[in-house]
Amino acid sequence: MEISQTEQTARTVTASLLGRMRKPIVRIRRIHPWLYQSRPALNGQRFRQEMFRSLLQELQPDAVFESGTYRGATTQFLWHVSGRPVYTVEKDPALARLATRRFRDVTEIRVMKSDSRKALQSLRENSSFPKSRIFFYLDAHWEEDLPLREEVAIITEGWTDSLILIDDFKVPDDPGYGFDTYAGTQLSIEYLGDAVGAYQVFWPNCPSSEETGARRGCVLLAAPTLADRMAALDPVRSMGDAVPLGRAGSR
Repeated sequence: MEISQTEQTARTVTASLLGRMRKPIVRIRRIHPWLYQSRPALNGQRFRQEMFRSLLQELQPDAVFESGTYRGATTQFLWHVSGRPVYTVEKDPALARLATRRFRDVTEIRVMKSDSRKALQSLRENSSFPKSRIFFYLDAHWEEDLPLREEVAIITEGWTDSLILIDDFKVPDDPGYGFDTYAGTQLSIEYLGDAVGAYQVFWPNCPSSEETGARRGCVLLAAPTLADRMAALDPVRSMGDAVPLGRAGSR
C-alpha cells in the first residue's frame, strides 16, 4: 500500500516527537536505574502497615503529610487507607517528576518538589492548611543534610492533636530493627532531643523477629492530647511495655 507524502511527513514528525519525549525518561533510567525497581509500601512490613491502618483509623486526620516521596508506593498507601488529602514532599528532581506523573490524575495527592523543612514551614504559615489532626510520616532522611530534627521541631511547635511517625528509627530495646546513621549520627530519640517538645513517645508493639519485609525501626510521637488514646492501641507501646516473643500486637 502506497503512503502519501503528507502521511509520510506526519509519521516522521510523530516519531520525532515521541523520540524527544522518551529521551528524558531514558536519561532518568540511566542516572537513577533504581527508580524503576519495585518496592512495596512501608518497606513491605506487614505489621507496620497494620500499625498505620490502626493509627489512621483512630486519628481520622484532616490531612496526611509525607516527607520523602521516593516513587510513591507509600504515598498511595497513605491516601488509600486514610481517604484524606496527602501532601508529599520530594527534594530529588527526578523522583519528584516521577511521582508527579504517577499521581497526575489523583487530585487528593499533591506532590511538592521542595526541601521538607521549607514545605512544612510553608504549610505552617498557610492559613488554609489545618493546624490539628494531621498525620505526619517522615522519611526524607537519606542525605548528609539531615532534616529530621528540624522537621519534628516545626511540627511540634506548629500543630496540635497530631501524630508523627518516623521511619528508619532506632528502637532502643530491639536491635533487630534496622535504623539509619548519617555521618556518625544515629536516628534515635537522643538525636531528636528537645525537638520532641511535649509529644509522647511510642514504639512498635511487635518484636523485629516477627516483622516482615525490611524490618526497619520506627517511632511514634503523639500530641499530649492523644497520648491516652495511643496507649490503648495494640500496635504501639511505651518503652516499659516490652513485647514477649510470639505475642506481637497484644499486651
